[in-house]
Amino acid sequence: MQSIDTITDFLTAAGTAAEKQAGTHTARYRIYDLSRRVKEIPVADFAAIERDERPFPAPRLQHAWLGIVFWSEQQQNDPYIWFVKLPLDERTLFQHAARQHFLSIIVDALGHDPSAVPTAEQEQRLQENPYVFKPDEARLAAFHALVRRDLGLPPSIYFEDAQSFFSQDDSTVAWESLGVQGIHDLIARLGHPDQPGQQVLHRHLSQGFLSWPAPIQQALTEAMEHHSLPASLQNNLLAQLEGMIGDTLSDPHFALLRATSAQALSSRYQKLLMRLLSTYPNDTDLLLTIGARAWEALIDYANLELFLDQLAHASESIFIQAFRDLVMLPQLRPLLLSILRKDDLSPTLQQAVQTLIAHTRSGQ
Repeated sequence: MQSIDTITDFLTAAGTAAEKQAGTHTARYRIYDLSRRVKEIPVADFAAIERDERPFPAPRLQHAWLGIVFWSEQQQNDPYIWFVKLPLDERTLFQHAARQHFLSIIVDALGHDPSAVPTAEQEQRLQENPYVFKPDEARLAAFHALVRRDLGLPPSIYFEDAQSFFSQDDSTVAWESLGVQGIHDLIARLGHPDQPGQQVLHRHLSQGFLSWPAPIQQALTEAMEHHSLPASLQNNLLAQLEGMIGDTLSDPHFALLRATSAQALSSRYQKLLMRLLSTYPNDTDLLLTIGARAWEALIDYANLELFLDQLAHASESIFIQAFRDLVMLPQLRPLLLSILRKDDLSPTLQQAVQTLIAHTRSGQ
């Protein structure tokens, strides 16, 4: 029998079993990262992570938050889904003992087939699995929208109303009737402006973004932040945010910052972040939003040092918490560790760094 040492091993073995049973090579799986931005992890990349060949890309709270999707040809319209939360070590690799414990629970309950129908006793053991989690509503909607798009499945029943409302094709669709899942489906399926109806949709999404009621603006924000938006839509939203800098910091600033954050690596976004930090120094809500949603813009060293300095001025305890979370991100880790060694930091940041080091050494 094949040794089951990793999640990849288990899913591969399960696929082999399903293929033998069906007489075809039809079993498939996908891995999604729900830690920060909901996105697929290519199967080969995930296998490399499990072999300790590369770090987990974007952990949150020292954990990898995963959505595992498994299906066969007969079940593609209704795939099996697990939401699994696994701890990471200081190198951002899976803690092997925790992963093996998770696998032992699964294999004990289901054998080598994740599609097996569990007995009542097995179902109880699965429910008590300490590594299972339930995503929040917005993250769950983003996940389902992405999975159904990637598997070539139709969107939810709420998609057509969302499309009609935001394209302004049907004035009888009230915003109160829109489903969150429909909004996520719409954003996940945004296409090239040359495709039929897309140019109009992009224009209405950008022009109406700040005028829609708060619940719609929030739902759009929570959907857009997981996707690289079409260039025209992204640029129009960024232009609106740039035009608001200097106004009193408010919810629309945060909504636009988050909605465009999937392209936080762009030079335009990084320059915008510097302007926001310079215009609204030490604002805790802004700093927390950047750390949680726009962390990739902190790859710019000037942004990172200013961000940390303002965190230290705002709250030493928040600084320590944010530093420990961000240092787990492989993109930021070397930059953050280099800042610990600098001797020309501001007195406030230097004190916060010293407190962080003292807490770390004492195990706090």
